[in-house]
Amino acid sequence: MAKSIEESNEICHNRSYYETAIHEKVGFHVVLKSLNNINEDSLNEWENYLEFLYSAINNYANFVRVFGITQDPVTKVYMVVLEEMKRGSLRDNLLIKKYNPNDKYHNLYEIACSLSALSKSSMTHGDLHNGNLLLKDEFHIYISDFGQSRQYNQSINSKDIYGIIPYMAPEVLRGKPYTKASDIYSFGVIMWEFTSGVSAFHDIPHDFDLSLQICKGHRPEIIEGTEPDYVELMKRCWDNDPNKRPTAKELSEIFDVWSAKYLMEMDYDKRKSVPVPTIIENHPLSCYISRKIDHYAKLNEILDQGELSSIIVIDEGKDNIESREDSDELEDLKI
Repeated sequence: MAKSIEESNEICHNRSYYETAIHEKVGFHVVLKSLNNINEDSLNEWENYLEFLYSAINNYANFVRVFGITQDPVTKVYMVVLEEMKRGSLRDNLLIKKYNPNDKYHNLYEIACSLSALSKSSMTHGDLHNGNLLLKDEFHIYISDFGQSRQYNQSINSKDIYGIIPYMAPEVLRGKPYTKASDIYSFGVIMWEFTSGVSAFHDIPHDFDLSLQICKGHRPEIIEGTEPDYVELMKRCWDNDPNKRPTAKELSEIFDVWSAKYLMEMDYDKRKSVPVPTIIENHPLSCYISRKIDHYAKLNEILDQGELSSIIVIDEGKDNIESREDSDELEDLKI
């Protein structure tokens, strides 16, 4: 029986419908999420995904549990039946994570383990960002919307590219398919968000110019005080060369060690809260939902005119995002 219905109308005018309901067989809340533009091929892909998901959950990977797909008898809209994640998305909790800095080691370990499970199954997520990383409680994080942009919006043989620009690897922005390495690039951006408390590139337009700068090596500004080893690993994850990025297995091993060294505070009374109410204003032309990116041909035309520098350029402010041949060394980083 349905308890409430909410229409989500986010940036870029993308609409999804969510309904919170009681699952009659299991007796707890589930979420019904509408599937837009779904067809028979997409349903077959969902069946394959569900088979993988059941196997992954048995191997302790943190994926949001999917109970199946249903159809509204009146509107004929298909909806996926999901486990309810009461804490919301990582995007909604970034500031809390910033003020509890040890959280990132445990949460990133959970994400890396889940990506490793995908990798073992020769699968990629293809749309990893802070909006589909969901928290069941304040401590544990789960991956949702697996492969959703590919399943709903493009066939396997399609050359169309979908995603959220700040999380898209340079090679994907240039029209190449998502790979395990492109998921690792997205992971690197999420690493940065744990230290900043805000979404990547939230204060500039998500347009062709940003795509071009990312391909030229532009990345978010390193947050002062971030641990040097953490910075080094983050830079490896978002390297322009996908072959230089670590694997999910390597990441899980590193964060396993770090999470044991930097313990998450599990006592609610000792956890830090956000000191003052903070409103993060996104640029009106930023877009944090997956959409079709159709400018890769123009990107390649411009980038092919000159050699693409492998130097990663750190953002020095939204008024200065041009690529340089040399980047300043990071100083005064303290553990």
